[in-house]
Amino acid sequence: MGTKLLIVTGETSGDLHAGKVVKELKLLIPDIKISGIGGEKLKGEGVNLLYDIKELAVMGFLEIIPKFFKIKNALNLIYKHLLEEKPDLCVLVDYPGFNLKVARFAKKQGIKVVYYILPQVWAWGKGRIKIIEKYVDKGIVILPFEQQIYKNLDTKFFGHPLVDTLQNYIPKNTGETSWSQHKIALLPGSRKDEIRHILPIMLNCVKLLPEYEFVMPVASGIDKIWLQSMIKNYLPADKHNKIIFSYNTYETLKNVSFALVKSGTSTLETCIMKVPMVIIYKTSAFSYFISRLLVKTKWIGLPNLIAGRQIVPEFIQYNANPEKIVNSMKDVLQNRNELIREFEEIISLLAVLPNKQVSSGVATKVANFIAQEL
Repeated sequence: MGTKLLIVTGETSGDLHAGKVVKELKLLIPDIKISGIGGEKLKGEGVNLLYDIKELAVMGFLEIIPKFFKIKNALNLIYKHLLEEKPDLCVLVDYPGFNLKVARFAKKQGIKVVYYILPQVWAWGKGRIKIIEKYVDKGIVILPFEQQIYKNLDTKFFGHPLVDTLQNYIPKNTGETSWSQHKIALLPGSRKDEIRHILPIMLNCVKLLPEYEFVMPVASGIDKIWLQSMIKNYLPADKHNKIIFSYNTYETLKNVSFALVKSGTSTLETCIMKVPMVIIYKTSAFSYFISRLLVKTKWIGLPNLIAGRQIVPEFIQYNANPEKIVNSMKDVLQNRNELIREFEEIISLLAVLPNKQVSSGVATKVANFIAQEL
């Protein structure tokens, strides 16, 4: 019959990390059969996709309503798979709202659960800790301080997978970055919902920065024509060509002097790439109201959360004013060397080795751990 594994993730970043783990796992267990929910990366590694994450990705609370039935359908497919196939192990990757339901169901069927990239309960939802401890057998965290938060759960920290992913892109010193280039990266997100709210703010910043060129990576699944129509709506005709589209975020970050970044994983990617930035976040008024009630952290940017203080300016919702953002950007650039030193300290915190050398092989370590659990 062979070893059977179920792997479930619901977002692009989770799909990226899960794909690397699956690649390493197949080297360890060549005959393993893997099914689950994911995107292009998992599909590329030969995973039998029961559902594609393109149908599931949402941002905010009100925005989840139109996708409710798709999410419910995906959940039912996973339940059916667990009942009929009875995999040897269920590996859940991030995406807690969905995956904690899967964990509960799997555990009730007597199927072991490993959770890779445990929910960030330190931001909001601390009540989930007891649920996680009840339905998850082993956990893998990607931020060092999370092990203390999950002190009653058997957890491992193998380093942050992004440090591995970005090894070939990280400049070894600040001199390698071409600061003379007047280019700014625009990173408004990878989903339509978030781009619709955040890109207009960035485009209004573009108007105030005539001396710069702009590069915007286009996420897979995002219609380039739709993006162009937004640009035409917000920029005068003579500025339409100031924004160049790219299709590789990391290559883009290698060649810019600054970035306007939506809060989320991209803030940590930008930090690891040692690119000065400001963080921008905006969602619907309803979603923002709910998040204000739930989120208990002082900051939303991962570099600030890891540092334990604000090292990168944040402009959230009603404070996301283009004039304020541009003024702050100029201040950040004046002190960029100090900020980059802060970024280097964060990179060392995300590595495992005590001598502060960047640890490699996070996906390999995770795959080995999963193989042992199998």
